[in-house]
Amino acid sequence: MKKTFDAVAFMRLRREEIDREDAGLTWKQKRERTRQTLEKDPLWQRLRERGVQPAPPGIMTAREKTETDYGKSNG
Repeated sequence: MKKTFDAVAFMRLRREEIDREDAGLTWKQKRERTRQTLEKDPLWQRLRERGVQPAPPGIMTAREKTETDYGKSNG
């Protein structure tokens, strides 16, 4: 099957474009530019008020695992 669209190539080119556009900007300026871009995005407008509920107490998340947790068998 012939590809009609190469998403990886597209994203690489877009990343290069963004890097050229952002050349010389500080981190704060880049952050502000991103914020302004998102404010205009209709999808972001619909999703921005959605929050992620925290995990209930007692449930360990991947970030909470300690170094000693790794390597133990699950069984």
